[in-house]
Amino acid sequence: MNFIIKYQGIEEPDLERVCSILEAYHVQILDNSLWPETALVNMEESKLGTLQKALNEWNIYPEREYEVPSPRKKIRKSH
Repeated sequence: MNFIIKYQGIEEPDLERVCSILEAYHVQILDNSLWPETALVNMEESKLGTLQKALNEWNIYPEREYEVPSPRKKIRKSH
């Protein structure tokens, strides 16, 4: 399942520590374009609780998908 991890600390995050924790939990980084503040990761849900404790200054949120409405106009037929 995909999750978003977001840094909530005041100082710069220790990236070596974070990367080693993610590697230990077999977390795959899918998108790091906003790194080091935010990243999209893939991991097993069962590891979520222990990973959250290990990454105490980071919040973990489930990825949400939203349906984009169609820009096409709908014509209603009258009967």
